[in-house]
Amino acid sequence: MGPIKLKMKLKLLLLFLLNASFVFSQQIIVEKVKLIETIDSQFVSEIPRVKDLNNKNSKIVEKINAEILDRFMINSFNQSGLDEFRWHEVECGSELKGDILYIWFKGGYYGPYLSYGEDDFYFSLKTGELLKLTEIPFQSLFSLSGYLDFLNKYWLDGVKKEFATAIKCAELEPYCSYYDIYSYAVEKDKLVIDLIDDCYPHVVMACSPNYRKSIKLDSIKPFLSDLGRYMLIESNYMSKSIIEKFNENILLKPRMPNNLFFFGKIDNKYAFSMAINIDSTKKVTGYYYYDNKREKISLKGQSFNETITLVETHSQKTTGFFELMISKNHDADGLFIYDDENDYNSKYLTGKWFSTDKKKVLNIKFTELKTNHKY
Repeated sequence: MGPIKLKMKLKLLLLFLLNASFVFSQQIIVEKVKLIETIDSQFVSEIPRVKDLNNKNSKIVEKINAEILDRFMINSFNQSGLDEFRWHEVECGSELKGDILYIWFKGGYYGPYLSYGEDDFYFSLKTGELLKLTEIPFQSLFSLSGYLDFLNKYWLDGVKKEFATAIKCAELEPYCSYYDIYSYAVEKDKLVIDLIDDCYPHVVMACSPNYRKSIKLDSIKPFLSDLGRYMLIESNYMSKSIIEKFNENILLKPRMPNNLFFFGKIDNKYAFSMAINIDSTKKVTGYYYYDNKREKISLKGQSFNETITLVETHSQKTTGFFELMISKNHDADGLFIYDDENDYNSKYLTGKWFSTDKKKVLNIKFTELKTNHKY
């Protein structure tokens, strides 16, 4: 077969596959089912139910709907079949593209008290399986040095004031941190970022810190990684649909360098920030500084199993050593690192600082860890 005929066959095959995917998606719709909560029998929710118009993919649709029912903790989409429905004024929506279905909802739930939240799902229309979103964390938009420099210039002063106000209001330390930036978007040539809104229990939720910052894209260019420049400036990534981003994130994940950012106190006195990169050979490079000076001290070392060993140098002289441990072994003094996919894989972060002669040993109390990839 000649190369021209082979190319033509490949093009026809691709066209067939794309067309088949399009036709398949047109057979699937998401309808909104109205249900009334059974606490006061006053408030109506609309929850999603997937329907197959041609009844050719009933097993896939049943699998998706079973996942939705499980999330809402009910066994039927029919009001008469429900003993209890505790959801309050739920709204929902969907997007369908190719062989992926995206569904979102937000609303209230009657537990010990009425609480509000939101959630979303990605489903494969080929199998009905629930798909996991490949996330691009905020810190991965920045270079190793750029992330901390960006925070110091544009974020930390303002968010610390919000935390001070929140603590005075609640008389309680929040369980979120300064570094919990949970969403980012581009609006009119500006990067818009928001602090996570889950910082306090319900009883003092009204005191939660609420902080948003808008920065001109031109101003943050020097801080960005190659990935950040691509996503925020050089491409149309930020204007793509939810499903388009879902697909592209899978391709972008390998472009995220293995950077880790640590925050805490040495000897429970000296607040510090640290940025390191671990390459494919487990070689570690980076820096740290004491927060009151922000003078960067170089770090080099190695990562092996659960331990990262680092040598710090200043003015070409060794000035100390770090030993950081990320382990499954429970440690009451360690920073708990939760694995949302598997509780069993959750870990604890601990560490020590050593003087050059190893005679002085200081414990490290970590308060936060941000990573591009799971460690």
